[in-house]
Amino acid sequence: MIEHPIRQEETHVVGYCEGCGGEIVEGDDVIEFIDGLMIHQDVWCAYDYCGKFGRPKQA
Repeated sequence: MIEHPIRQEETHVVGYCEGCGGEIVEGDDVIEFIDGLMIHQDVWCAYDYCGKFGRPKQA
């Protein structure tokens, strides 16, 4: 079977990033936590995730 050079298959959403809130699709590079949460393997998603779930305090 010859694949069409332009036609691409639909992406399959496997979850949502807890950092940016965007879709995580098959083939994306992610960081998965032990509780099942996932974020894109991207510095801004990690920053957003830490800002949402971390507790700010002064050292």
